[in-house]
Amino acid sequence: MKKFFFIVFFCSLNVFGQKNVEDSLKLYSHSPQKAAFWSVVIPGAGQIYNQYYSPKGRYGAYWKVPIIYASLALTGNLFVNSIQEEKEIRTEYNNRDLGKVLNLKWSNYTQSDLITLHESAVRKRTMFGLLFGGVYLIQVIEASVDAHFLHFDISPSISMRFQPTYYFQTAGVQLTVDIK
Repeated sequence: MKKFFFIVFFCSLNVFGQKNVEDSLKLYSHSPQKAAFWSVVIPGAGQIYNQYYSPKGRYGAYWKVPIIYASLALTGNLFVNSIQEEKEIRTEYNNRDLGKVLNLKWSNYTQSDLITLHESAVRKRTMFGLLFGGVYLIQVIEASVDAHFLHFDISPSISMRFQPTYYFQTAGVQLTVDIK
């Protein structure tokens, strides 16, 4: 009985300890769609995803993440401040109509000045909102484009140059492409 248990135990270790050949040969591919998806979900995550799959010796993409967050923070702050300013101007205008206490910040302005300031604040709010969305969209596009060009060959063995040429008494420009 002990021998039977001993043989079954060691045979089961051998069976569970083997790896499938398919698992060990699985190749992970880099996807531009995944880079764009991660950038949409978490700003900068697509750039980190691209860096993780980049070949050795390629520049790092980590430096882009602080720039993305600084740009989003700046445009987001400008957007929120313009919303608050627009609300303050609207509240001041409504308080003047109701005869309530005036805010000292806006006391030097007339009713028509407040209307002009409100229209200006609405334009600024719209502009900063679009700017925030533009920065967000640019970082998604950048992650996708960077993922497309991740394995692009930029070695010195591929070169292109323009040279002046003289052919049958006519001057011109010659395009030379060298692939070594």
